[in-house]
Amino acid sequence: MSLILVDEIVKRYGKVAAVDGLSLTVEEGSIMGLIGPDGAGKTTTIKIISGLLKPDRGSVRVFDEEPWDNPALKSKVGTIHERANFPSRHKVLDYLQRVCRIFGKPESRAREVIALAKLEDARDRTIKTLPAGMLKKLAIAHACINQPRLIVADEPTSNLDPEARSDLLDLILKLHHDEDVTFLISSDIVPELDRVCDSVAIINQGKVWASGGLTQLSERLGARATRISTDNPEGLGELIRELEYVSRVEADSRGVSVGVLAGDDERLYEDVPRLAKEAKAKILGIETGTASLEELFRVAVKYGQGGGRRWEKADLS
Repeated sequence: MSLILVDEIVKRYGKVAAVDGLSLTVEEGSIMGLIGPDGAGKTTTIKIISGLLKPDRGSVRVFDEEPWDNPALKSKVGTIHERANFPSRHKVLDYLQRVCRIFGKPESRAREVIALAKLEDARDRTIKTLPAGMLKKLAIAHACINQPRLIVADEPTSNLDPEARSDLLDLILKLHHDEDVTFLISSDIVPELDRVCDSVAIINQGKVWASGGLTQLSERLGARATRISTDNPEGLGELIRELEYVSRVEADSRGVSVGVLAGDDERLYEDVPRLAKEAKAKILGIETGTASLEELFRVAVKYGQGGGRRWEKADLS
């Protein structure tokens, strides 16, 4: 079942088209990531789906309802904003109990979402004293008051330290698995989406250019990841970085990971023996497989900015 159906929506700010014919589908039971370069239209899309903005043209259906000016959807959809504003002088428990009363929920629900978000230690703290990680957890607790089937989150891990980001991603996975919550998550921190998302939509210039699972997108975008096991990762990695067709090189203690486009992996296989000889490196193994989400993002941004061949929607259909 499709919880979100977006069809050819347009949203302009003056002469600028923030969203320009965007279409998107989010299936029930999924965690979909929304990725793209800055200014691609991600936040505007999130606001339209959340009912905070009305599109100039096109159709949006959330649970088969129009989200704009539709308070009834609040019982089914939770929203997490990138910069959530809470009354700073309230204590966490007091504030969530107030929200429960507004939504007609028993005040006991406040304690349930505090436990769910692992905010027990902050229950009696004033909101203004909470660090960024706890504020994000408070935003999730707030979004869960109505036991929503869908949560739409805009940059939920932004401005958090690595430990806090990891905790928040664990919470998203817990809600997904234990509470059957479907997620649509917009984020620029691509490796983290790789951890939690089972599908992604890549946005550029106000359109969704490709969407699907990692394997499907890897085939459509032509992105490949090659792993080279060697006894001299740093030396070999430095030489591989000089190859014009390589988009990414990461060396660790056991080998080198290389990002290439489909077809270029064959060129890499031809060049590696020569470069290994030059670096005095022994090749222990080489394997090419599906690209990571970060690699797909790199390829998409490269095409979107005009690098390499032109990034056309036709390439990805």
